[in-house]
Amino acid sequence: MLKRRIVLFLRPGIGLKRWLAILAAGILCFGLGLGFALATPVSPKVLPLFRAVTLSGLPAVPRGAVFIGIGTALSGLALWQVYRLIISGATAGRRKVDMLASLERQRKQGRGLRVVAIGGGTGLATLLRGLKYETGNLTAIVAITDDGGSSGRLRRDLRIPPPGDVRNCLVALSEAEPLVESLFNYRFDGSSSLGGHSLGNLLIAALYELGGGFEQSLQLAREFLPIVGQVVPASSEANLVLMGETVSGQVLRGESAIGHAPDRLRRVWIEPHGAASATALEAIRQAELIVIGPGSLYTSIIPNFLLAGLREAVAASPAPKVFVCNVATQPHETDAFGPSDHLRVFLDHTGAAVTHLLVNSRALPLPKGCGQTLVIGEPSIPGFHGTVVLADVIDESFPTRHDPRKLASALLDLARSSRRGVLQTA
Repeated sequence: MLKRRIVLFLRPGIGLKRWLAILAAGILCFGLGLGFALATPVSPKVLPLFRAVTLSGLPAVPRGAVFIGIGTALSGLALWQVYRLIISGATAGRRKVDMLASLERQRKQGRGLRVVAIGGGTGLATLLRGLKYETGNLTAIVAITDDGGSSGRLRRDLRIPPPGDVRNCLVALSEAEPLVESLFNYRFDGSSSLGGHSLGNLLIAALYELGGGFEQSLQLAREFLPIVGQVVPASSEANLVLMGETVSGQVLRGESAIGHAPDRLRRVWIEPHGAASATALEAIRQAELIVIGPGSLYTSIIPNFLLAGLREAVAASPAPKVFVCNVATQPHETDAFGPSDHLRVFLDHTGAAVTHLLVNSRALPLPKGCGQTLVIGEPSIPGFHGTVVLADVIDESFPTRHDPRKLASALLDLARSSRRGVLQTA
């Protein structure tokens, strides 16, 4: 443990050593300045070496004042930065994370790729839990058509966008203390008016009314739940409804109804027509990697691309655009779907440009009675001109979902490979 801490401390980039060095330089300047001001020789051997760079032509008092000022400024700046690092480390300590390991992680996050992840539900939250360890330049663009449970009730009662999915993403990206995270996820029981609501949803709803907008409320929520990166609603419009039609012609209204469709879905759309948020579009323009999914195909992924401007922004981006196929099918939505079916439905609905398809390559037994089947990778997809990437990204303890760290690692390997390919071509 001691050896690891020494290695972490000596590793470049953490930031602590440079500020300690600046603090030492500031103290030295302060001491020299005090000596100059008092016209007291520091050392007959050392002082001549510094005459050329220590303003020896000035009178003693002004000369000393200059160096006292420089020393005070450097010392103050260094002490402030060391204080910030120590506070950061102390916060990590309360989460039972080593301070130096936390600073090393922050250094790594700060230098990470600019990643945009588009989706919703548990799939997007799973992805974010892995990516936050690899980069701090992370934007989650979250679907806002949920109409079930606590989110649906708050939509109807307060006429706000649904807070549930964005809350899950905030928690997934959180670096808060465990108690704060638990409070955000706390769900009230019972038959009272609060029954079924999560405390985080209620807090976001309150911040929405105080802050004057949904995006502003998420920014304010970060004061309670510090996160890596940012969470952005795909749109700030509160009245968007996801509609669907089955192959038998039945029209379904609302995400909850579509998620329990009695027949295979033919298409989905949004009423009324909505526009993507400016913040989401700007994040896409700056992205170095765009990740689409995983998540519910019809209710979490496709709705984002039905908003005006989002598909066009993704198409215009030069970044790799990766469609992450689900590990397992979803009852009522994608029964019997393979990778090509997932991709086909996504492209048919959105027309979005995709450069890569990431599919799980490892088969594991699923829990009996789960009503799902594994989606196993195919080496090629007919009609798909992008790159199919097969990787072991399955969660061994929850084999219907992705493993967050495996998925993040596979995506960053893909991004690095794409970047090397571009450089070699150039």
